[in-house]
Order: sequence, then C-alpha cells, then structure tokens
Amino acid sequence: MKKSFNFKALLPHLLVVLGFAVLSIVYMSPVLKGKTLIQNDPLQAAAASREASDFFKQTGEWTGWTNSTFGGMPTYFIWGHHSRGILIPMGSVINQLGQGGYIFFYLLGFYILLLALECGLLTSVLGAIAFAFFSYNIQIIEAGHISKVQALEFAPIMIAGVIWAYRGRSWIGAAVFSLGLGLDLWANHAQITYYSGIIIAIFAIFEIVRAIRQKKLSSFITSSVLLAVMGVLIVANNTSVLWTTLEYTKETIRGKSELSPKPGEKSTSGGLDRDYAFGWSYGKLESLTLLIPNFSGGSSGGELDEKSESYKALGRYNIPPETASQFVRSLPTYWGDQTFVGGGIYSGAIICFLFILGLFLADNRYKYPFVVAFVFFLFVSWGKNLAILNYTLFDYFPMFNKFRAVSMAMSLVQLCVAVIAALGVKNLLENKPDWEQLKRPFFISLGLTGGVALLFALVPGLFDFRSENDPRFIEGLTQQFGNNKAAANEIYNALLADRSDMLRSDAFRSFFFILLGAGVVWAYATQKLKNVTAVAGILVGLTLIDMWAVDRRYVNTDSFQQKYYSYDELFQPSAANQQILQDTDPDYRVIDLTTNPLMDARLSYFHKSLGGYHGASLRRYREVMDAQLSKNTMAVYNMLNTRYFIVPGQDGQPTVQKNPEALGNAWFVKEVKQVNNADEELKALDTFNPRQTALVDKRFADQLKTVTPQPDTTATIRLTEYKPNHLTYESNSPTTQTAVFSEIYYRGGIDWKAFVDGQETPHFRADYILRGMIVPAGKHKIEFKFDPPAVKTGRQIDRIAAVAWVLLFAGAIFMEYRRKPSKEA
Repeated sequence: MKKSFNFKALLPHLLVVLGFAVLSIVYMSPVLKGKTLIQNDPLQAAAASREASDFFKQTGEWTGWTNSTFGGMPTYFIWGHHSRGILIPMGSVINQLGQGGYIFFYLLGFYILLLALECGLLTSVLGAIAFAFFSYNIQIIEAGHISKVQALEFAPIMIAGVIWAYRGRSWIGAAVFSLGLGLDLWANHAQITYYSGIIIAIFAIFEIVRAIRQKKLSSFITSSVLLAVMGVLIVANNTSVLWTTLEYTKETIRGKSELSPKPGEKSTSGGLDRDYAFGWSYGKLESLTLLIPNFSGGSSGGELDEKSESYKALGRYNIPPETASQFVRSLPTYWGDQTFVGGGIYSGAIICFLFILGLFLADNRYKYPFVVAFVFFLFVSWGKNLAILNYTLFDYFPMFNKFRAVSMAMSLVQLCVAVIAALGVKNLLENKPDWEQLKRPFFISLGLTGGVALLFALVPGLFDFRSENDPRFIEGLTQQFGNNKAAANEIYNALLADRSDMLRSDAFRSFFFILLGAGVVWAYATQKLKNVTAVAGILVGLTLIDMWAVDRRYVNTDSFQQKYYSYDELFQPSAANQQILQDTDPDYRVIDLTTNPLMDARLSYFHKSLGGYHGASLRRYREVMDAQLSKNTMAVYNMLNTRYFIVPGQDGQPTVQKNPEALGNAWFVKEVKQVNNADEELKALDTFNPRQTALVDKRFADQLKTVTPQPDTTATIRLTEYKPNHLTYESNSPTTQTAVFSEIYYRGGIDWKAFVDGQETPHFRADYILRGMIVPAGKHKIEFKFDPPAVKTGRQIDRIAAVAWVLLFAGAIFMEYRRKPSKEA
C-alpha cells in the first residue's frame, strides 16, 4: 500500500518549530528594532579580513592570503568559504538569519536529537530549552564565538542521525547524520566537531556491545557502513576546507615547533603549548555553578548595586554616589579558578534535579553512553585541575593537543545532562511509577540538588571567597586611594562579603526552583496531578523561567546597540591612523604599541599590521614575536618593513613614529650565513644586520650552491605591483644577487610559488620567517603567486562529492519512504 503524507502528524512539530522561532525572537527582540549585539570576535575578524574582502569586492576573486594581520597569513579561518560543497548555500541562508537565529537552531537541533530518542513532543521541548538556554551557550553568543555557536547548533543533529541509524532506520539515520556533520564542518569549529565525535564514538561502543550480546551484529554493521559511506561523502564534500586546515595547522602554533624544548619541557609530536591549552580550565568546586549560577561570583566584571557592601564601603570614604554606582558595576565578583569569565555556567536548577532523577529512571541503552560522556567531558573541562587525566590525553590522545579553552567542553556536559533529564522525564510520564517506586530516587535527587543548594544558602561561610587574581585588584585599589592600604582592604573585605551574599542569594533561588520542579513530580507520582500534558507543560514553563532569568544577566536589552550598516561606522580611524594613511605606498607594516598586538586586530582594518587576533597564527611568526619583537629588536622590525610605530603620546593620545630604517619590500644582501637549525637561526636574529646578511637554514643549501652571488651596489629591486596573493617585483643587476623579500614564508614552492620572467623558480626561507631567492644578473620580472593545490584540487573533489552525496541522500529519503514499519533494532 502506498504511503500518504500525514500532515496531521506533522502539524504539532511545525507548531513547536514556530514556537522556537517565537522564543528566539522574543529573547533577541532588540534585533527587530534595528539593534544588534556588538560582538568582539566578529569585529576582530572583520578587521583582520578587510584586505581580503575589499579584494573580493574589487576583483570578484577569493584570496587565500592577506598581509594585513600578523605580517601575513592564510585567510582560511579569517574570511570567506572557499569550499564548493553542497551545504555552503544552506550555510549562507542560515547566516542571513543573523543573531535572531542562534537560539532557534540551538532549540531545533536538540529537539531533533530528542525526537530520535523518542522522548515525545513536550519532553523534547523541555530538553531543547535546557540545551539552548544553558548559560554558557548564551554567553558565547554575546562574546561573538559564532563558529562555536553554529557547531553546537548542529552537533545534536549529527548525533540524532547515529541514534536513528542504530534504532533500525539506517537510511534516514545516515542521511541525517551526514547533514548534521556537513553543517558542523561548515561551521568550521574543529574542537566542537571533535568533541561531538567523541560522544558518537562512546555511543557506538555501547551499541556494538549490545549488538553482540543480542546477536544483531549484522544489523549494526549495515547501519555502520551506511553511516560511514554518507559520512565519508560529506567529508569529501568539504575536502578543500579540511585539506587546507590540515596543512595550515602544521604551520601554526597548533603544529610542531622546530625549536628545542625548554628545560623541563617535554618534546611532543606537535600541538599547543600546555599552559596555553589549559589556560581556561574549569575548577572542580566551580562546577557547582551548574546548580547555583553565582556559586563562583558570576562574571569577572560582575554588576553590584547600591545595596551591596562594596557600595556602602565606598560611601564611608565620601565617594560620590554616582561614582560609587559606576564603580561597583564592574567589580571582580568572580572568584573561581579561571583568569576571567563572562559568567557562571548554569545548567538550570530543575534540570539538575531531573538529571539526577534520570540516572535512576532513564532507559539503560541510552543512559549509560551519555553518563560516560558526561563524566568524560566534565573531567576534560577541569583541564589542569585534573592534570593526571588531561595531561595524559594532551600528550597521547590523537588531536587533543590541538585545542585550547577546555572549559568549552561544558557545552557537551550540558548536552548529556539535558538528554538524561529528558529520558528520565520520558520514562516518568510513560510508565507512571507510583510513589513507593519513585520515593527513593526522588529523595536522593532532591537531597543532591535541593539539599546542597539549601546547605550553601544557610552556610555560605564554608568558603573564604578569595581568588588568585585578587592581589592585583587590591594593588590597584591601593593606588586609587592614594596608597591607603586600610581603605583598599576595607573595600576588598566588602567585596568578599558581596561574593558571599551572591552565593547565598542564588543558592536560595536554586532551592526554590528545585522545590517547584520536585513538587510537580511528586504531585504526578501521588496522583494529585494526573494530566501528563500538564505535568510536562509545567516543567517546561518552570525551566524556561529559571534559565531565561539567569541568561538575562548576560544578554539582555542593554547588551544591544543601534545596528551598523558598514564596519566603517565602527572602525573610526584615529588621528594616528589618518596620518599613516597619507602614505599611499601599497605595502608596508605598522605596529600599535598602545595595545596588546597579540590580542587586537583592529589595526588591520586600516593597515598591514604586525599584530592580530587569532587562535591559529603561524608558529614561526609567533616565535619571532615572543623572542625578538617582545624585546624590541629593531633589526627584526626593520626586516619586517615596519615603517610606522603607534606609541603613547605625552598627552596620553596615540602618536606616530616613523621608522627610517625599515628595509622596504625587498633588498639584496652581501652575504648568506647558513645555520644548522631553528635554534641557531632564531638566536642569530639577536645581533645580525638584515641589510647585509641573510640567515638561511642549511636545508636550503642546494639552492645556494648552484650559483655564487656577487654583490653589487648598483643593483636594484623594487615592488611594482601589489595584490595580496600576487606580488610583482622588478630587479636590475649586473651580477647574480641574493634577494630577501619582506614577506612571510609559507609552504614555499607548494602554496606560494616564485617566478622569474614567467619561469617557476625555487625560493627559500630567510631570516627565520621571510623569503629569499637567488636572482640572476640582468633585468627581470619576479612574481610570487599564492595558489594552493589544496584549494584548487579540493574544490574539484568538493563538486564531485556533492553530486554523489545528493544522489545518495535522495536515495536515503526514498528508502525511508518505502520502509516497512519494524521493531526497533
């Protein structure tokens, strides 16, 4: 019998999706009034990518290289999707929804995951709210970590596909998995995709054990093969992105350094420095923020009011009320283990209660893999605070050392919490256990959540509320009060009291919500509330009220500003910038020493900057910055053609200093000094004269021995045409010369290729990070072109894989349509 489309069955889900859209818009309602969140990361990316985006506007050509940030680097993670994958248009549509769409896709993705677990409509809505309004997931929206947001939106879809596949719906499961994976790869946040893959791996291990025990291994293999085929095709659909990422990563701070390890430092096969990777490690005790939002004091710039002890203490020192009010709105109320945070990571008090209850009630098949994943990611989030595990993973587990800020694993913790809570509610509503059956797990759950919250509410003095960052705060206070240490200590003690009050207040708050949620469960179990829809609906409403109110501490109407229509409105050139912009030479560099060059890309909006803001900058360049530019080695500034320095002026305003010793775009040297390794080469930068000498690693000796350069003072070389991905020079010399180009060396002869009069010519790395070349006598046209094979060939593979994936995806939909209902695998 031919199947017919059942709109009646679909209608409730469409209404849920409509409800999700309404929730998202209401939360982000200022966007309807022409306002927007001014997010730091997108602003930094806009500044770093301006050269590339302007180039595209002018030529219609995508450039894989920009010279406007960190002296020069690929644009793979800065601007534009170079992939030709099938999901790129879908991603573009998602981006068009803007900030109003972030919460919507959180909700939708997790709803699909819980539908795959057959949690029912309202229970799935409950879990979706728990995930979407998890405070960390809201905080990263405010911070502008958009690739992370989007990866988290689509990770649940990927997991849902795997669950469907192993529940006997192999075709549609594989199709949904590949769609989720493709969108996750489009989001381009490898760490979240990697973490999501770990959840899938844990789930698959449990499934294969189950299949073996139930003698259904053939079904497991069939589903696994379909998942693998669809997964491989969607990965192939992203070949250009993944290939360039793989090659680029090796050259960045996530790749292996050629420098010898420092004393006491372990040599690794590559990856981030351990201290950098674990810089944001969640504290073990701090994890109680999952239950009590302000357990650790909220954000590093927490807002206090006129009722606070800090405000009262300021009043005792005759600080004007307006000044005192402003001061207490940016105090470091946070006292946890991390350097600074945007707020507490809150799971929701009711969700915590339901999570513990779910550990007793949820179906074992799905409970156990998500419990294991929960424990694993909680331990990972602790980072250096659980060094015995995380340092081992960092040293030996594949790819683990490529990622930083392990506290983001808390989003995967919440994913597991919300799944188990929803599974527990599902079982509660479907099986209707009586009070005697439920009594023991109920009181254990209530004690571990409500009891703990009540304990901290009544006895907050269990902690001293001091932080490792406090000494700097006290020192600053002392200076502000004219070296009056007594005043500084009094205000600091008032801050400690405020931290205690914040814990007490939020502990009572959590206890109250837990009592409400537990009361609903008790009323249902004792038959005082019999309507299943009403029970689920009340839990949904209470959870939304609880989490919404906490999230509004971090993203609220005051977080939005009037919408801007071009970045020119946000990036206004200073007087120093305007002065430099009068120099119309197309290629020179600038550094701004009035800010931290490693944490600010705004200068790149106007100039070719030596600094930038990026988590995957080139390792050799960062090594030069750390070893040389940090101690103001002028020879290195000169070889990088640093023509202008922006420095603090006497009036406190940025002022410009021109560097007359900057060496220009290219020059001929008198000698080449070969070095044995990276250590020698970096050290030699201390005292060398880049105008006279080029430092070259001995691995390039073959290029140097073919000819003998003969320096000549009449020889000239100059830049004649500039494009970020195509540089043209003219040389004129009576003799063969050694030229050094003030351009960052990157995969020479592979991605960056050199040509002399149209003939490809090898070039080498000089002075640790620049390019060098033997230039023949006579007048010549020299070109450098950036044309990575990974992009060119990768795009072709993208297109082929796209066709294959679309055909197989359509086939999967057809197979699902003609599938006969069968028992769950």
